[in-house]
Amino acid sequence: MATLTLTVGVMVLTLGAFLVVGVYYGRRNLGGVEDFLAARGSTGVSLGLATFIAYAAGSGLLFSPPESGARLGIAAVIGYGVAIATPFALYLTVAPKIRERMPQGHTVVEYARARYGKPMYLLTLFVALFYMFILMTANLTGVAVAIRAIAGVPLVVTLALVGGVVMIYTIQGGLLSSIFTDLVQTILLVPLLVGTALVAVFRLGGPAELFTRMQATNPVSVSLTNPAGVRFAVYIVIALVGAEMLNQSLWQRAHAARDTRSLRLSLVGAAVAVVPMTILAGLYGVIASGLGMEFASPSAALPTVVQATFGTGLQLAFVVLILLVIASTLDNALSAIVSILAVDVVPLFDADQSGSELLRTSRILTFVIAVVGVAIASTGPSVLFLLLRADLLASATVGPILIGLYTRRLGGTAAFSAAVLGIAAGVPWFLAGNYLYSFAGALLVSNAVAVGWLLARPADFSFDELRELESLE
Repeated sequence: MATLTLTVGVMVLTLGAFLVVGVYYGRRNLGGVEDFLAARGSTGVSLGLATFIAYAAGSGLLFSPPESGARLGIAAVIGYGVAIATPFALYLTVAPKIRERMPQGHTVVEYARARYGKPMYLLTLFVALFYMFILMTANLTGVAVAIRAIAGVPLVVTLALVGGVVMIYTIQGGLLSSIFTDLVQTILLVPLLVGTALVAVFRLGGPAELFTRMQATNPVSVSLTNPAGVRFAVYIVIALVGAEMLNQSLWQRAHAARDTRSLRLSLVGAAVAVVPMTILAGLYGVIASGLGMEFASPSAALPTVVQATFGTGLQLAFVVLILLVIASTLDNALSAIVSILAVDVVPLFDADQSGSELLRTSRILTFVIAVVGVAIASTGPSVLFLLLRADLLASATVGPILIGLYTRRLGGTAAFSAAVLGIAAGVPWFLAGNYLYSFAGALLVSNAVAVGWLLARPADFSFDELRELESLE
């Protein structure tokens, strides 16, 4: 087991490097509040690909897939891989449409307000902020619990180091710093993830022997037809499509792309890359369950395998991998939450702020959100099921939001009613523990109501209202 002092030293060095890179890039390139919140036109193919991969890694890569693998086996992990890639595939058409409809836009909430009016604006505001905040706190919890299990580092130490460093460089450069540090994190993250997973497999006897041992100990863990795993695979695709299509981090990156071509190439590359990455991460949970290892909860499956399989050096390498993932999670979530608050909430109270004043306000909000997120994460909430609650709300809201990008015939009352009815359809099944029916019901009902309403009582929205959204400078 890696010693506490050595592990904290590695953490300080790793996070210190992120701090230097993030602060330097932010100071050198930040031009104003537009760069801080939108980084408009700043990413080509390479930077775009890196930021999408880091974004996917930050969406629970090292925590939720291993937990699902420990609970439900390899079928669930494969489903998770497909689920993380699917939003990128759908975004190939959605992201260019966002750029076309609102070339000076910033947030999904800003779009909902301009496209549908106040009720849908308020619902989208709640769903988007709730999802981003839960994503941030759940993954902060995951990293702190994992590092404590591997090396005995107290939760508060990990949370203070990670939260403090990421907060500082995000305050300095906002989305610009977040995207650039994603490049550094991706360059390190991919070989570390692949390398440590391969080492784990071969230290446990190699693929063939490992499979034989797991099949003998817990055959459900390696079954591709396990009914519970297959059901999970289906509903996690629905859940993540709903959530990620409303994820402000993705909406920001639609505007941050230099042009539509580089945006699409980045999305294709990310969609291809994240499937095997997710399966490799989820494999830790499958191994823990398949070999009958003792772990306190499915959330602890990954660190259990790491501690049982790796020596000190590889454990420290894995700590670095975890820090790469959580730094990406936190800076992306902070930038997304602050952009929504700055663009969609602050003007309600002070509509006359200048660009420099809004930049200062955004930096203050970054500090506050980081502190609150770290405080909640220190209580140790579950990683997977917090995200599922947020995913349900998003699954019911995403259809009306996206339909409005493609047709002028869906009005505000119709969109809001469709989303609310979708939530109402999904909640009873969710409370009963049937997540497949819950997510499918929320998605299908909201879309059916929206389509039925636009056919029966079509509206006539002018997309010029979206194009008239102005820069914040």
